[in-house]
Amino acid sequence: MLNFVAVVASIANSVTFFVQMAGADNSDGNGSERELAGNSDNGSVEVAEASVSDSGCEGNDSVSYANVLRSRNKFVDALAIYERVLESDGANVEALIGKGICLQMQNKGRLAYESFSEAIKVDPQNACALTHCGILHKDEGRLVEAAEVCLPFTTLC
Repeated sequence: MLNFVAVVASIANSVTFFVQMAGADNSDGNGSERELAGNSDNGSVEVAEASVSDSGCEGNDSVSYANVLRSRNKFVDALAIYERVLESDGANVEALIGKGICLQMQNKGRLAYESFSEAIKVDPQNACALTHCGILHKDEGRLVEAAEVCLPFTTLC
């Protein structure tokens, strides 16, 4: 039982790490971050229409923009961008994970789990998707399932 508790504690530490990384300052020091998300007169963030094309470059830019919005707790706006990216590239793991995190932060655990599961189907060893699935299991009281999802991490230690 002590090992199980250690695994659950490890999950919590991993989550803290990923949350801190997602909230890290994305500025390059030249103010380019301010250009991504401007403030309107009422204090809310203005969301520019993100372009998603078949070339993939704009899709990656859109995901980066959505990541910035998500790090600023603009989950609804970020979710809309992730969903547009996924319309053109349903296997975009970063967009699937971002979508799942936005849904998770809006207390839509079932939909979040589905998004993380899709990411795991595309990339079965994706630590972020596996961790978030483990968190959702833990939050719903399914500790055995949470530990099973995170078993691949125990081989890394």
